[in-house]
Amino acid sequence: MRTILNFTFCFLILTVFSSCKKKKQEEIQPSTQIVEDTTSSTNTLSKLVVNISGMQNSDGKVSFALYNSSATFNDPSQAFREIFPNAQINSMTITIDSLPAGDYAFGIFHDENNNNQIDKNWMGIPSEGFAFSNNAMGSFGPPSYTQAKFTVPEKSIVTQDINLKFY
Repeated sequence: MRTILNFTFCFLILTVFSSCKKKKQEEIQPSTQIVEDTTSSTNTLSKLVVNISGMQNSDGKVSFALYNSSATFNDPSQAFREIFPNAQINSMTITIDSLPAGDYAFGIFHDENNNNQIDKNWMGIPSEGFAFSNNAMGSFGPPSYTQAKFTVPEKSIVTQDINLKFY
């Protein structure tokens, strides 16, 4: 019994350490690119392009939820927009057109078994790939809206390069 407790404690310490280490690396590499969209002079709407890498297989679908406020963030029933494309191995791109200017954040998970929820192991750690905008990571749970938030200016194309996390 003591061996199991020691193992669990070591595992938690390593998880926290690797999470902190990943966060520092991600802060060094910004993942948002904004380009002015000059294709239309009258349209003030923008476009969001999300390049997702790290897909381990093409099973199931990808659940993508876009939020436009901290009050609704991470509540799938209150998402501003949702998209559920079929998964593609290695990488894929999700594009959202006609997006008003403002602040947004999104969450993504690879729903490999199509059960419409992110599966977790016995410790509550996700067993399916997941990510948030800005490649933000929370310490013991999802990141805050502030960590994941990005701004979409008028008449722009905003690109985010996102890497799915697996534990």
